[in-house]
Amino acid sequence: MSTPNNTTPATTQAAPQTATQTATQPALTPYPTSTPSPDIEAMLAQMTLEQKIGQVMVIGFDGPETDNGLLEMIEDYHVGGVILFARNVESPRQVATLTNALQSTAAESDHPGLLIAIDQEGGRVARLTESKGFTEFPSAMALTATGDVENARRVAQAMATEMRAVGINTDFAPDLDVNNNPANPVIGIRSFSSEPGLVAQYGVAFVEGLQDGGVLAFGKHFPGHGDTSVDSHVSLPLVPHERARLEAVEFVPFKAAMGANVAGIMSAHVTFPAIDATPGLAATLSSKVLTDLLREELGYGGLLVTDSLEMGALAGYPVPVVAATALQAGADLLLFNRDHTLHRAAFREIQTWIEDGRIPEVRLNEAVRRVLQAKARFGLLSPEPVDVTVAEAACGTPGTRALSRTIAEQSITLIHTGSPAALPLAPGSKMLVVEVPAANGLGRELDVPFIVVDEQPTRAQRQSALSMARDGRTVIVAVADASRFSEQVALVEAFVKTSSPVIVVAIRTPYDLAVMPAQATLLATYGLNPPTLEALLRVLQGEVLPQGQLPVTFAE
Repeated sequence: MSTPNNTTPATTQAAPQTATQTATQPALTPYPTSTPSPDIEAMLAQMTLEQKIGQVMVIGFDGPETDNGLLEMIEDYHVGGVILFARNVESPRQVATLTNALQSTAAESDHPGLLIAIDQEGGRVARLTESKGFTEFPSAMALTATGDVENARRVAQAMATEMRAVGINTDFAPDLDVNNNPANPVIGIRSFSSEPGLVAQYGVAFVEGLQDGGVLAFGKHFPGHGDTSVDSHVSLPLVPHERARLEAVEFVPFKAAMGANVAGIMSAHVTFPAIDATPGLAATLSSKVLTDLLREELGYGGLLVTDSLEMGALAGYPVPVVAATALQAGADLLLFNRDHTLHRAAFREIQTWIEDGRIPEVRLNEAVRRVLQAKARFGLLSPEPVDVTVAEAACGTPGTRALSRTIAEQSITLIHTGSPAALPLAPGSKMLVVEVPAANGLGRELDVPFIVVDEQPTRAQRQSALSMARDGRTVIVAVADASRFSEQVALVEAFVKTSSPVIVVAIRTPYDLAVMPAQATLLATYGLNPPTLEALLRVLQGEVLPQGQLPVTFAE
């Protein structure tokens, strides 16, 4: 199918900002800076080696409160940032209290303010969820399906408002990968599109929305994780393409984001032989990727952060060695998950490499300088505490949730009408839902008969489901990763043979619909978090028509 055009659907409602939040957002200076700031150079000159090493570390931790190990890492190991995961989030008030405590510890230790980071992309990558009092938004690919690039900006601005309200100042988003591999197990709907130009267009709008709201944006995963069939959380992927192809596809969104002064870029744990032929060497550890390509050839002067250094793609190396190697190769920020023992070991390994000359101190100074410049640009050298009393009111507001629902409704995409056509459903239509576990209780939410089947449905489950299809019911089959679980396709084919109207809903990736029979009506949702589930329910109940445009190209 062809790439969607960029026609604009109905105007959406912008997310409100409180006066307090607007007032505390810093006025951003141009980035990257053309010459080092004298104040930054003075700060750098006064820092000890240990303080410099700490500034390039961003660490995770357990629980919703500070603990002695975390406080030690800030006070004595001088870490420059922390990253929050779902395990650290309970409510807006709790997060605001936590971030204030973290920044207070840094200030009392006479350190620069902390980068307080999170992975908040929208869709299935969201640590701030509606169950915790925040607003969830559709995935990146869903935003592109709306055909309105301003939706990417609106969503990012609304995210930034909620993040700033609770003291989060850094978002490891957006995903700038061009997902043109249907078998990609880790990117998929996290990508805006299979088309480089669309990823660039929507990615830049997302970057600008975050940074206009005072939140550092980090485009990921450079040089590109979209054309892989291996999950880098598990093992090391390889992108085999020649340099010309990388220039024409993978690099395009990253160059656009750099041109839009994105605060940072995150590296990929992926190997690119066309850039660095060293066998098995991930981009995160390659000076040819991080320094020769990103810095010298592309001229990028912003922050460069690694993806998590504890992922399976790097499992062949001890984490402390990985950290030192990434810094040596050109990374400015080293990203760690939990385990303070590991953090301290990495700190010592880096110190050893610097002291014995494997990492020149000038390389460390470059990294710290960029960290301090970014903190200065976003008003984070000495950040003001957030107002805990207004955190709850600033998050999950009716206006912001209405925005997320409006955009979700614009994103639901009718790929194929089927024969017989099953949409729009008439009021009072009888339905049967057959769903995989990832469907989040679609049948229950519709309040119609349903059956839950395995990702690879068994013969017995298929027969049970077929026995429930009667009385001319419209059969709704919610599939996930059907291209990998062939029995989901067989299940749909069996329902088609009953002559019942069949609607297939791809809830994880639209590529699943490319393997479905032509007789079925095909819908893509690009995820199924709360706003998207509500939008799908309205479509299936006949309250709204699917309006979306397919953001990826199916192979012929």
